[in-house]
This record gives sequence, structure tokens and C-alpha cells, in this order.
Amino acid sequence: MFAEKGLRLIAGLFIGAYVARYLGPAQYGLLNYSLSLVLLFSVIAYLGMDSIVIRELVRDESKRDKLLGTAFVLKLMAATSIFLVLIAFVEMTATDRVTRSLIYIIGAGIFFETFNVIDFFFQARVASKYVVWSQMAALAFVSVFRVVLIFNEAPLVWFAWATALDFFILAIGMIFFYRHNGYSIFAWKFDRKVARELLTASWPLIFSAMAVTVYLRIDQVMIKWMLGDVATGNYGVAVRLSELWNFIPVAICSSVFPAILNAREISSELYHTRLQRLYDLMVGLSLAIAIPMTFLSDWIVILLFGDAYTSAGEILMLYIWSSVFVFLGVANGKWIISENLQKFRMVTMMTACVINVVLNYVLIKFVGITGAAISTLVSYAFATYFSLLFSARTRPMFLYLSRSFNALRLIKLFRK
Repeated sequence: MFAEKGLRLIAGLFIGAYVARYLGPAQYGLLNYSLSLVLLFSVIAYLGMDSIVIRELVRDESKRDKLLGTAFVLKLMAATSIFLVLIAFVEMTATDRVTRSLIYIIGAGIFFETFNVIDFFFQARVASKYVVWSQMAALAFVSVFRVVLIFNEAPLVWFAWATALDFFILAIGMIFFYRHNGYSIFAWKFDRKVARELLTASWPLIFSAMAVTVYLRIDQVMIKWMLGDVATGNYGVAVRLSELWNFIPVAICSSVFPAILNAREISSELYHTRLQRLYDLMVGLSLAIAIPMTFLSDWIVILLFGDAYTSAGEILMLYIWSSVFVFLGVANGKWIISENLQKFRMVTMMTACVINVVLNYVLIKFVGITGAAISTLVSYAFATYFSLLFSARTRPMFLYLSRSFNALRLIKLFRK
């Protein structure tokens, strides 16, 4: 997983920068706006059931075909509904043909995302290498495709096709490796009882995922509406350079959390010891990224993206610190699922979403795109850390996360 994400980081830095240089801030901003808008709508199609399905597969793999088949059908139905809603929204708001085309092409990728239920199965078996190989194949092909587009001076709309192609190749790869391991998607079965159970368990996570996506992407949408494409392009560069590192907590937590769940069955002490170590690691790694990026932000932006994106350096200095809470949030989000605290997560995520939108509206008006970075950092900190104070069941985790900020613990961690 680290190998694939490392390659994706390199591709994001160099191929992504090459694309941004070629398109320029205005067109790159429009592409980022289209992607952000699609993500705002498509999050509902994911139904927030990822961790629920993985948890159930870990508990009883004999339900594999019913769980995967039911999750697939539910996601496909949701994807179809959301795509129709997206079309209606775009027809009412988008004024130019290019913007509509970009959104529709990228939005088509929602349908291929339904096959990521196969990823749930491999995660439950701690066999993510098959998904990684699919991701590597998609990354390699699409990266080459984007370079070819630049050499042939392709118009903007082709870069939207590249994004949709990424989803398609990944889906084909996962189907191939699922079959390679002796399983078939044609054995999947839809079960109404399982569907009710999944939706009952995951409905709070649907709203949580919606809230998370809103406060992850609404800043770029609001910048587009309030400041235009060029500002969106500069902000998008800062976001890209910050989010490049987010593969680290996802890869670590996806690999180790089944072991942490198993520790819970052995002893409470072992379970909480492993959780604390995971939180310590998340803070240590995020600080190791945030501190140097703060001082090198201007230089990195100009080196990779060029002088046209100089405003992105100032944004990156602030935005990169949200990574600390992203890293912790990925780890603590797994704990919340294991403790069946989905409703708490829903409330906190929706509150963080409101905070983010209000702060964006106020701060973008007064301090421009810098205000959007401040809004993101504040809302991330609330959602991941400070919100834990508001419930008796989560306050112990607030103490665990607080210990992770202890410099002496971090020094001890890295010495080991």
C-alpha cells in the first residue's frame, strides 16, 4: 500500500504539476471545481458503509456474497439517483458548456466506484495488495495518458476523461483480482434483511460522510463562486500538495486496525495500548511532514508549479497543518466505528461542516483564499479533537489524543 501511495505521491507531484503548468491557474481551477462539485454529490452514493461491511466480513466471512452483493446493489442505486440529481443541479447553475461537460464526465466515474466493495473484502482479509496492484495499473496508465494529452495540446475536457478513466481501470483491476483469488462477482446476492441491517448501521455514517466531504471540498466550490477560477487554481495546488500525504494514515490504519480489533477480544489493556501507539505514530508522522513543508512551501510551489501559482505557497503554509488532524481523524474514525459511535460521529461531522461553511463565507470575504485555509484547519481540529470533549464515552479518547502531542512521547517513539 505504501509503495502504491508513494508512486501516487510522485505522480501527483510531477505529473500533477505538469498538468497544472500546462492548463494554467484558470483552467486548472475549473477542473478542480468540477471534481470538487462531483465529490460533494457522490459522497451519498458511497452510503458510508465501508467500515461497517469490513467489520462484518471480519466477524463472519461466510456472509461474503450477501454482504458484497447487497452493498454493491445499494451503492449502484444510490449512484444512479445522485447522478440524476447532479445533472439537474448543473443544468440549473452552470452557464457554459465546458463546465457542464467536465462535471458530467467526471460524474460518470461514480458508477465505477460501486465496485470498491471488492476493496472491503480484501481489507477485511488484510490482503490489500490486490487492490494496490489495480491502483498501480490505473495510476501508470492514466499518468501516461495525461502526458500524451499535454504533448498533443489536448483541450481541458480530455483531462476530465482521464479522471473518469482512472475509476474505470481501477474497477476492472479489482474485478480481475477478485476472480483471480477464486471468487466471482456473479455469486453476489442481494438480501433485503442484510440491506436493512447495513443501512440501519450506516445511516449516521452517510450524513457523517456528507459532512466530511462538504468541509473537505466546499472551500474550493465557494472560492470559485466568490473569487473565480484563478483563485480556485492556486488554492487547488495548495490542497493537492497537502493531501498528497493523506495516503499514509489510510495505508497504516487499513493494515493494522484489524489487529487492533482482535486485541480488543484479548484484553482491554492491549486494545488501548495499541490505540495509543497508533495515535502517537499519527501525530509524529504528521508533524514530520508539516514542519518542513511550512518553511519550504513557497520554494516547493514555484519549483513544481511555476510562478503562476505563487499565491499557493502562502496557503500551503497554513493548510498543511490540517494534516495533523487528518492523520488523527483517520485513526480515531476507526475507533469510533469499532465502538458503534456512528451517531456521535454524524453530529460532530455535521457541526464541523457548519463551522467550515460559515467561516469560509466570512473569511473568504475579508482575507481571500487564506481565509479558506484557516476555516479548514479550525473545522478539522474541532471534528477530530475538540469534539471528543462533548461526550462521556469519547472523553477518554480526548486524553489519548492529547498524550500523543507530548513531545517526550514522540521522541521516545521515534527512538524506538
